[in-house]
Amino acid sequence: MKQRQNKSAQIHLSESVAVIFIFFVLILFGGIFYYNYQEISFKEKQQELLAARAIDTTTKTLFLPEISCTKRESEPEPNCFDMMKVRYVSELFKDNNQTYFELFSYAKVTLNQTYPEPFQMVLYDKEPGNWTNKKPTFFVVALKDEIKYPTYYGYGHVIVEVYS
Repeated sequence: MKQRQNKSAQIHLSESVAVIFIFFVLILFGGIFYYNYQEISFKEKQQELLAARAIDTTTKTLFLPEISCTKRESEPEPNCFDMMKVRYVSELFKDNNQTYFELFSYAKVTLNQTYPEPFQMVLYDKEPGNWTNKKPTFFVVALKDEIKYPTYYGYGHVIVEVYS
């Protein structure tokens, strides 16, 4: 009789150990799933923040008074760059590096004129030593060039690339 009780107790103990083992295996799978989910979620959030920073930097570039066109004395023209100002702005950005770094951070701002004569000009370029991702944004702008004549307009686009 005592042997039967010991055998029964051993079976119950074995069942308990099996249930605890299965429970911990399920906890382990749950932990692995949660870790993978958090990793994917973190990467998506990084992409989202990079895209938001790219849009923010593009907006800052478009409304920068150093390169904006003005009507008469002070009213800015929307989505327009004054080519007389643009020709000298890269030197201004280099001379006041810290001020514009606070504004643009690690980014590259390029102006491409499409019409009438195609050309490309890098306005700001500060690339980090090692970057993993680059997000470009594009925006169409009018290019006013009063050197040619007062109502001369070309068009092109601005490429703002931000790094992470």
